[in-house]
Amino acid sequence: MKKRINVKFFLLQWLFLVFMTALGALCYETLFPVFYEHLKNEQVQDAYLDIEELDLAVLDDYSVFNGYEDKGLTFTIADEDMNPVYTTRGDSEYVVYRNIEMKRTAFSKDVQVISRNSSQKEVTKLRAILTQEGIDYYIVIKDNIYGSTRGKLSEQFLIVVFLIIFGIGSLGMFFFSQRLLRPIVDLTSVAEKIADQNFSETAEENSEYIEINQLAKNINLISARFQRSLGQIDESRDCQLRQNVRQERLEKRQRDFIANVSHELKTPLAVISSQVEMIAYVGEEERKAYLSSIQEEVEKMSGLVSGLLDTTVMEHHMENMLLKTLNMKEIMEYIMLKYDGLAKKKRLHMESFLGDDCMIYGDREYMEQAVNNYMMNAIEHVEVGGSIRVTLRKEQKMVRIGVYNSGKQIPEKELQRIWTGFYSKNQKDNTESSHAGLGLYIVQSVVSMHNGRYGVENLPEGVEFWFTIPEADQKI
Repeated sequence: MKKRINVKFFLLQWLFLVFMTALGALCYETLFPVFYEHLKNEQVQDAYLDIEELDLAVLDDYSVFNGYEDKGLTFTIADEDMNPVYTTRGDSEYVVYRNIEMKRTAFSKDVQVISRNSSQKEVTKLRAILTQEGIDYYIVIKDNIYGSTRGKLSEQFLIVVFLIIFGIGSLGMFFFSQRLLRPIVDLTSVAEKIADQNFSETAEENSEYIEINQLAKNINLISARFQRSLGQIDESRDCQLRQNVRQERLEKRQRDFIANVSHELKTPLAVISSQVEMIAYVGEEERKAYLSSIQEEVEKMSGLVSGLLDTTVMEHHMENMLLKTLNMKEIMEYIMLKYDGLAKKKRLHMESFLGDDCMIYGDREYMEQAVNNYMMNAIEHVEVGGSIRVTLRKEQKMVRIGVYNSGKQIPEKELQRIWTGFYSKNQKDNTESSHAGLGLYIVQSVVSMHNGRYGVENLPEGVEFWFTIPEADQKI
């Protein structure tokens, strides 16, 4: 459905105002109490340090108290006989009775700073017993949540928050408006080229805005009239060129689709084949397990064929990923069990070192696909009787998965090229295949979309492919 650009601008402004108001209120409710409590804690402790410098026996200078009272603090000081020494309020004996005498057992010579929640009257309170010349003085310093200083600090905090939010929101509006106005910029570029008698480009008429579509239509109409009058455009040649481009894209999609199907069906078919062979040599319980696994692989193949009909999923950043917390040890144990039949068939020595608590945040189906591609790559390139080693461990807030296979190393010049889609070089006969390299390309895409890293290392007696994924608390 086409829209009007003025309506879009109105909605943009309205959403910006709502965003500023909501975010400002949220920041105020969550950050201001923390800021205010921290500030008051520092103030009451500074006030107590200043009181320690006073001679409370002959107190005659109240300037220290006045300065802190202007900041919203109140003071109650009495000697050990509960005689008032200094109180902020006039009724000193009542204030001493309420704040000190009734709570005398709560005082100690260790300074106590007590923080309260905002639903109570006092936000911060300090209690202490200060001894001077053998006399104990009871001191209470507290802040009043209803004082004028809190209101002033609240106003200043709100101003700062809204200035920051306004800056961020303005920056967001700038980039969004650039995106909104991009079709107009493109139309301006096309119009300038038409003015220079360059008709190689036409204005796009598929914008979501009515006004821009109408303007593009008019520009294209003017361009068409200029082309006919000047005789500079061969319409049949342009039509043929566009048709060739469409045909080429169609053929490429078909080739890519066939490559995807042949590669992705290769893994479950190999697993099923190896498990079918093993059924004849195992007991009843193991046979049931193999049959269950075969049924699971068949179901996966059915789902895989359906999923491959949308060949743009991987190229468009795997928009259908289902992200959740995954236990990679459980996944790796499950995958290792599937390849037991293939390993025995090839007489491989397969071992695993799987660490605990290796939790990630990702899509299980894609993670299994990445590990499966590494496993099949290792099994295909290991010699009969060779060894495969699978490792799982935590490494600097990342979970590292490695698959090692003994055998020939990969030439240094090929280490980067093997990650390119549809490229592979067989380690045995150095012959290239049209789609064997798709497995590593898929690993690259899956790992990249999980904010991970991938790589391959030549080891003294073989090759290890690895990738790392952020731990579960480092979400995508």
